[in-house]
Amino acid sequence: MRTVPEKCEDINTVTSFCDCISGEEAVDAAAKGFCKRAADNSGSVIGDDLVELKKALKDMEESDLDEDCCEC
Repeated sequence: MRTVPEKCEDINTVTSFCDCISGEEAVDAAAKGFCKRAADNSGSVIGDDLVELKKALKDMEESDLDEDCCEC
């Protein structure tokens, strides 16, 4: 399962990333929560926070792929 639209994966600024995912249906709740927190606490959410979020979302995607595979 994709946690963030592919077109948004390479965006590295908080504002641009949040603009990109806004209105998209297939976005993980953590990404939506991150952007809400960024909007509510303007200036206190930085690019390093976005990098960590994207790493976590990528890990979630990879673990979902691992669970989909099975050797029956």
